[in-house]
Amino acid sequence: MIYVTGDIHGEIDIGKLSYKNWRESRDLTENDYLIIMGDFGLPFLDSDVDENNQPADGEYRYWIKWLSKKPYTILWVDGNHENFNYWDRQEISEWHGGKVQIHPHAPNIIHLMRGEIYEIDGMSFFAFGGAGSHDKEYRKPNITWWEQEEATESEILNARRNLSKYNNCVDFILTHTMPSEISRQAFDRKSTDKTACFLDKVISDVNYNMWFCGHYHRTAFIRNANIFVLYNGIYSLEKCREIQKG
Repeated sequence: MIYVTGDIHGEIDIGKLSYKNWRESRDLTENDYLIIMGDFGLPFLDSDVDENNQPADGEYRYWIKWLSKKPYTILWVDGNHENFNYWDRQEISEWHGGKVQIHPHAPNIIHLMRGEIYEIDGMSFFAFGGAGSHDKEYRKPNITWWEQEEATESEILNARRNLSKYNNCVDFILTHTMPSEISRQAFDRKSTDKTACFLDKVISDVNYNMWFCGHYHRTAFIRNANIFVLYNGIYSLEKCREIQKG
């Protein structure tokens, strides 16, 4: 089974993954997947890890150990609130057809990288994380905000190259933000960052069945674009299909 949800912001919104709040997760296995649509945030602060890249004492250590004991596999695309400097130093490997980063402190947690396509349970998933922060003027560069939050030209080129291999047709799209024009129509909030503008091209050029994103701290289904905006709820793909059918 595959499930989807929105941001967890480190320990802030992680409670939705508890057995109390997500009872069916008790019966899942490593062959079941939960996909988080950005702002994973573990680790977030440089002080979360020591000089040997081991969890330091504190909340991060507690929560990453808690997640490592979950019976299912956690997949995540990056949001805008991630410690990108940390992840830039981590090893890249191959998984299900695309490049990933296996979490060094929890092998059941896998970062899906920008522009990659993965084959999971016979379905194709295009991932493209990142977004522009609306509050970066209140944050400290390389401490609570990182310029890598937005897409680069090389990541966009990688995305286009991989999508062309699939003839611009995938089953699902996984992002943190959404196309700028769709956010304007749905929420009267037009994003102008590079990631959202690139996603304008994706939505016009790529055929897909459903698109999942987070970022907006609300749950909504944008029917004219088949975009499911996720926050606190956890939904199976089957449930999402039911909502899609209306």
